Amino acid sequence: MRMFTRSNRLTCIGALFAVACLVNAGVSSNCQQPSNAPITQGDAPAPMAFDNVMFYPDATEDNGEGFLWWNGPKDWMFYNVSSLNLIANAYGVGMHQVTGFPGWAETDRYYLYTKMHLEKYETFKTLPMDEQLRQQRLMTQAVLADRYQLKAHYETREMPVYELVVAHGGLKLTDKVLERRNQGESFFSPGDWYNNYGTMDDLANKLAGPTGGVVIDKTGLGTKAFFYELKWNSDSQTGAGGDPSIFKALEEQLGLKLVRATDPVEVLVIDHIETPTPEYFHMTPPAQSL
Repeated sequence: MRMFTRSNRLTCIGALFAVACLVNAGVSSNCQQPSNAPITQGDAPAPMAFDNVMFYPDATEDNGEGFLWWNGPKDWMFYNVSSLNLIANAYGVGMHQVTGFPGWAETDRYYLYTKMHLEKYETFKTLPMDEQLRQQRLMTQAVLADRYQLKAHYETREMPVYELVVAHGGLKLTDKVLERRNQGESFFSPGDWYNNYGTMDDLANKLAGPTGGVVIDKTGLGTKAFFYELKWNSDSQTGAGGDPSIFKALEEQLGLKLVRATDPVEVLVIDHIETPTPEYFHMTPPAQSL
């Protein structure tokens, strides 16, 4: 049995850096139409593309540990995540905002490794932080379209939600720009999120899991990015018998609060999805300058 822990995760990652397969990005499409192309908005710049991708089922024991958007030089990685979690992250929504998926999308787990060539990555890092986040999501959507033959569209539906707001005692976080961290990056185990970096909107999406519902960012903090850690009792929403509940932990540790409401919510509707095809080994060389 292989356990994923803070101490061994870098060893586990390092052995996989040299392996990848080419994925070409799709073209942009109308965001309201079923499509397996990345969903773009209006006149926004066209999506970039990862140069190398490795994707395969994760056969390790599901102990609830893993990571999202972990970065190395020019790299993005997901470890021990379900298809549903991959899709939600790629489209910038919480898992309870995705509908129309088959049962296996919640249970089958995958490893995804992506990489850019250096010249393209240097261009990527000159983009504003919010555009970097948009691009990494679009590039990941292209991977999912290729592997899952995924087609999806957004709809707006009114539903019960938790609104994420700043607590009365004030925010206990300081925004910062970390040049070598990816937006949305996080490590997780049951009741423990560590080395997390992202916006409040990203945090709201991640809170869908432990809260069991849709969470909407209402903090007013926009595109500011924060580095944070969070510990709570994952076995109880009341916090009985140990660490605080997720609700109390948010207020005590981050200065945030969840408030029940009913709001219009952006929902991702899956129009078509197939069991994904893995890619284990393929490398594509960088373009040669003339």
